[in-house]
Amino acid sequence: MNRKFPFLPARNGRLLAHSALLAGTALPWPALAQLDTGDAQQADGVVHAVAPGDYATDVTGQPVFEAINGGVLTTTGKTRLFSTGNIAAGASARGAGSRIELRDVAIRTRGGSSTGIDIRRGGSVLAERISIDTDSDYAHGASVDDADGTLDIADGLIVTRGKEAAGIAVNFAAGSTIGVTDTLVLTSGLFAYGMTISYDGAAATLTRTDIGTAGDYASALYLPGASSVAFADSRLETGGFAALGVDTRASRVDLDRIRVLTHGESAHGLYASKEYAETPVIAAADSFVTTAGARSIGAIARLGGQVSMTHGGIETRGERAYGALSSGTGSRVVLADMAVGTHGDGATGVQASAGGTLELRRTDVRTAGAAAAAGVHDGMLDVDGGSLVSARHGALDTSGGTIALRNGAYAAGGNGVLMSVRAESGTPVMLTLDAGTQAAGDIVNRPPADGSSPPPVAEVALSHASQWAGATRAVRALSLDGDSRWTVTADSTVGSVALNDSAIAFETPDAGAPRTLVVTGDYAARNGKLILHATLHDDASPTDRLVIDGGRASGDTGIVVKRSGGDGAATAVGIPIVETRNGGTTDASAFVLDAASDGYRRGFGTLSAGGYDYMLERGGNGGHAEDWYLVSAARPQPPVPPDPPIAPEVTPPPRTAAPEPDAYLANADAAAAMAVHTLHQRDDRSLRTDASGSPDGAVWLRAEGQTTSMSGGGRSVSGNGRLIHAGADLLRFGDGLGGTVRIGAMGMYGSQTNWSTRPLWNAIEQRIANATARGSVSGYNVGLYGTWYGNRDILSGPYVDAWFMYGAYANSVGGSLAADSYRSRTVTGSIETGYSLPFYEQGDTRWFVEPEAQFVVTDYRADAHDTAGGRLEGQGATDVLTRLGVRVHGVTAMPRGRELRPFLEANWWHGPGSRSLTLDRNAFSFSVPRDRIALRVGATGQVSRQFSISASLGVEGNLSDYSMVKGQIAAQYRW
Repeated sequence: MNRKFPFLPARNGRLLAHSALLAGTALPWPALAQLDTGDAQQADGVVHAVAPGDYATDVTGQPVFEAINGGVLTTTGKTRLFSTGNIAAGASARGAGSRIELRDVAIRTRGGSSTGIDIRRGGSVLAERISIDTDSDYAHGASVDDADGTLDIADGLIVTRGKEAAGIAVNFAAGSTIGVTDTLVLTSGLFAYGMTISYDGAAATLTRTDIGTAGDYASALYLPGASSVAFADSRLETGGFAALGVDTRASRVDLDRIRVLTHGESAHGLYASKEYAETPVIAAADSFVTTAGARSIGAIARLGGQVSMTHGGIETRGERAYGALSSGTGSRVVLADMAVGTHGDGATGVQASAGGTLELRRTDVRTAGAAAAAGVHDGMLDVDGGSLVSARHGALDTSGGTIALRNGAYAAGGNGVLMSVRAESGTPVMLTLDAGTQAAGDIVNRPPADGSSPPPVAEVALSHASQWAGATRAVRALSLDGDSRWTVTADSTVGSVALNDSAIAFETPDAGAPRTLVVTGDYAARNGKLILHATLHDDASPTDRLVIDGGRASGDTGIVVKRSGGDGAATAVGIPIVETRNGGTTDASAFVLDAASDGYRRGFGTLSAGGYDYMLERGGNGGHAEDWYLVSAARPQPPVPPDPPIAPEVTPPPRTAAPEPDAYLANADAAAAMAVHTLHQRDDRSLRTDASGSPDGAVWLRAEGQTTSMSGGGRSVSGNGRLIHAGADLLRFGDGLGGTVRIGAMGMYGSQTNWSTRPLWNAIEQRIANATARGSVSGYNVGLYGTWYGNRDILSGPYVDAWFMYGAYANSVGGSLAADSYRSRTVTGSIETGYSLPFYEQGDTRWFVEPEAQFVVTDYRADAHDTAGGRLEGQGATDVLTRLGVRVHGVTAMPRGRELRPFLEANWWHGPGSRSLTLDRNAFSFSVPRDRIALRVGATGQVSRQFSISASLGVEGNLSDYSMVKGQIAAQYRW
């Protein structure tokens, strides 16, 4: 067979002179009869220097150059050797001490079994700048036979074309050493190995030496004996069927910076098969293996062989061409800091079978064809970091064995399958995910050919913060420990579950479709978490569900409820989230509601949704005693049994309204009312103005505090508010009719804290307890005012006051639910009128009565948003507020020209209407009483002729369930 070698280019130009050989053709030398040749040369116990030139023989068994009996033969210039005899040689050194040194030599043999260089019985050959060409069966390029031989080749080219014509052959040569550097070896015959060492005890070192073979079964390196080979900075390439890159059956091979390529079918890259007593070992560093043929595996350890690769890669492109295989008891493949890729269908990335062990250290395995990233069939796979990913198949395929992934390893199948199990054999499969491992995909049983359904054989363990996302009906035992997590992506069934300091989480449902996890054995937890999604509405609400089918649920599991919809509603029995079947049982303390749940009310152990509170209750409200439900009704108190017994009246469970809606409404009411004030609260002008002169101007400041309380209907709302309000006259002028006009600007900062309390069932304390929500609102208002006084002496006569303010507020609601923050705004306008009539005067004391009326419009807006208790909407409203009142005020002179003005007010406030909102489309309303009576008493006094202060105290209420106490102090400076 005369195949060409397009895949091995000359290295740095050193072989360009032999381009004809690289093409696989014969040297274009003339026939022997046309050459001026010398006779065969021999050094028999002497030193013989051969002159440059051509030397040839055609005698069977006769070498062209020969050293025997300790003789030394050397060349002194360019030399060519020709042999056409059978069983001959170009150069032969036989016997201890016999040596040949060849420099600038070309050797050509054409006889059967004629080698280029032949070393026997301890001889040695040094060849530098040499080319060897043989063209017959069994005609090796260089051959070492018998013990203690030495072969050193530098800057060489070896080409053979016959069957079983190896480039370098070492046989029965214990103690022999072979050193090859900067050399190219090419063979093209059947079983024509690039280099072979049979039997034991030889040692070879090859550096920058490329080997190419074209024949079938022609491995680049074949080592059936227990010897040692070190290869560095080289390339091994084969083109034939079953032509392996490195094939060792007992030897140790060290590869450093090697590239191995095979093109034929069943042409493995690295192959270590223990056929004898010695263990074959291949250790490769910074090396790469590529195979192109079908069933051509990148690296194989077989029957106890050992293969290790670090900092390199494996790539296969053929059908069923695995990346790496460890098969047989004691076999071991270790890949560290590697990349493994396969492309053909059925080309598993890595596989451990029949007792073999395969270890991956920080290695990434990718399969592009329809094949698993890893196969384990009664073997052991240990993955430390790195990844196992299949583009079109599952990550793992197994029929028994142990699989361990740890230290951040990642595994995923492109078809959605993590592990496919062939369970018909009944052999257990152990899958361990440890130390931050992440895995994605389902664990499934591969259907047997007979259509049967074998029981699950897989056991899965997650530990130390590992995660798996997928579904299964093929796991008989599942354990999670150390903050690990299983995300359930579809309905699943497992045997037993041990959940310790870890979580089982249902994936967020698509289109509201819930998932069910069935446990057919025991469910045991220690500080476990079950994270599920539920629609919080009535009994028929869809929800993820845990089913205990025939086993027992024990330990302690916190159920984390993630809300997937629902507006909140009253339940009858409850929403079932843990179900028992076929005699399954649950311990009374097996499940509790976890604080990480959406809408969790701290201190109560309930969930708030749409204004309803749900509690987790074993047995629900008259449900199955072993099941667990979310119930949105307060637990009824057990009645005292009547005597004689009577049939109980069936009544629906009472609604348990949450306190948060009232807190939101109280915030809105506080913001809407914050800017509302009367003229006399803002600008209590008590000082008379002379009839002559211009109207007086003023700057003013007031501070107000208030406390409110309202109860009834199972609710209690209270609040404390405070504000600072300041302004100044900007314009002042007469109206030409004896009256005055003042126009000014003002600003306000105010805040209020509200508390809303409702009685709720406390699932933690197992009693009805008050739940409180805390609301707060704070913000600024800015605006303008204008006031007309009909008389220049403003103590009497008519007035009209108008003002307009814009406000912006920051709001929050918190308490036992997660805090919520939002923004709101108001626009408020007022017009007020009154008429002050004198009714008493004596000396410097005068008294007036002043009927008043006021009309206020407030527009309040707050954006809809999501809260811990649901979707909050509908807070906006435009309110109308009216006031009718009477004010009695007086003025009396004080020493040093000062005045004191006491007053008493009584007002009837009407409005606004009921304030409302929706929480998950459930409507809630709140308002202070529509009609209220307010009384205020106070006095204004002069500190100087230009500076005055005032103080007042007021109450407001409806003589029933609403009250407010308000105090104010103010100061004014006029000029």
